[in-house]
Amino acid sequence: MNGVEYASLSEQLSFLSAAVASICLVCILARYLKPRLCISQWISNSLLAGLSYFVFYRSWQNFLPDSLSPLIPVLDMVFLFGLLTLFYRGRASKRIYLSITFLALYELCSVLHLYGEQFLVRLCGYFHVSTSPSLFPVYSWVENPGKTSWRTTITVGIDWAGCLMLLFSCIILILSVRKLTRCAPGEEDGIPRNELFFLLSPAFTGIVFFTFTNVARSLLVNPAFLKWTARVNPFFDLLLYFLIFFVAAATILCILYAHNIYQKLIAYMQEKQRAALLASQVDQMQTHIREIEQLYTGVRSMRHDMQNYLFDIKNLLAAQGVHVEEEGELAGYFSGIGRALDALQFSIHTGNPVTDVVLNGKYQQAKSLGIRFDSEFLFPSDYGIDVFDLSIILNNALNNALEACEVLSRQDPEAERFISVTSYCKNNMFLIEVKNSFDGVLYSAGAGALKSRKQDTHRHGLGFQNIVRCADKYLGRADYTCCDRTFTLIVMLQKSKPLVAHLKLSV
Repeated sequence: MNGVEYASLSEQLSFLSAAVASICLVCILARYLKPRLCISQWISNSLLAGLSYFVFYRSWQNFLPDSLSPLIPVLDMVFLFGLLTLFYRGRASKRIYLSITFLALYELCSVLHLYGEQFLVRLCGYFHVSTSPSLFPVYSWVENPGKTSWRTTITVGIDWAGCLMLLFSCIILILSVRKLTRCAPGEEDGIPRNELFFLLSPAFTGIVFFTFTNVARSLLVNPAFLKWTARVNPFFDLLLYFLIFFVAAATILCILYAHNIYQKLIAYMQEKQRAALLASQVDQMQTHIREIEQLYTGVRSMRHDMQNYLFDIKNLLAAQGVHVEEEGELAGYFSGIGRALDALQFSIHTGNPVTDVVLNGKYQQAKSLGIRFDSEFLFPSDYGIDVFDLSIILNNALNNALEACEVLSRQDPEAERFISVTSYCKNNMFLIEVKNSFDGVLYSAGAGALKSRKQDTHRHGLGFQNIVRCADKYLGRADYTCCDRTFTLIVMLQKSKPLVAHLKLSV
């Protein structure tokens, strides 16, 4: 005798969800944690994927009594956390977050698969559309248990509702993991306790929801129960499965949204620290520039007075019959004083003591490093531009230029190294152009910003931001170009209108 039984393709392919989850787990751990085992990464990932597949496929739960079924998510969390601890090292808070969050995503995706399939089957039933696998046979085999005369032909058919929801749940899991790994924090960074509780709240909700649906599964898919409830509401089963599907999808979105909020919070705190550091640097620079301005004024006055004093001393000595030019030691002494006074004379004059100090200081640094330094910068005294803002622009631009020339010198000692500073006044615009040689490698931070080559990006890489901030203050802009290993920075500032004229215009 011969019998025929039909099996659904989605049940035969149910292992795919566990396999996809295992691969996704390996991918997300590679972004968050560092390996612990001193073996090949390929071997370590393969072992982790195999063990996690055993956890997710849950073949071990067949050995548990039915009374322990509510504890399955707890056991999964314990097993998964043990695997993370065995294969990866890092902060315990991060391992806890990854194990609970990933398990919640996997269990919610299984809820999407099961109850999404039930919803489609019931919906198709109302419209008299069949989802039976017997309509779409794929392959068959014959079973003859005990070598008896009774044989059974098992035919596997495509249950399109189950296959569709299986594919849908796997795609949702992949997209969720991709979202979590897109902005992964540093491997050594932990998660503070309060933030960990915030991140795990939607994950715990998802695990509790899965536990409830798993315990009530025998009732929720029981045809007798659904038939009994349909006496009051014929669409009860359809509404029930849709609500379960909707709650599971909403919980997944909450988990991802909490992660997104946490990443934005981290970015905000980092930006706040950078802003505080930037404000501190600006305050220190402003104080330093004011002190330099006072010192420069005093040095110029002292140099002028010392020249007069030397002239008077020479005249007094000549009146007493002592000629300085004829005495050897005395002549050398006066000559040394003259050279010291000449050293106080700046070679670059801009029309303002602060910009004089800045450019001459950078000129001396460039000269000591063997870098050619040319300056045609003039201070725009009638443009209403604060000298403090100009000093910020010049300091940051020239510091970056000196650093670029030093990098070029280390890579190619024979390369030409130069820095030039030029200013232009055209109509109501004041332009500053700083050119320097560099190695041709430019690190961009996006949106036209520059990125520092130093490892500590929180304390470095702020120079261009300072320049842009000063340019924005005068309704201008800062831009740069690169051509033939020459970096050119152009800063445009608009002429500041006097306050009195502005008030008259407003009236």
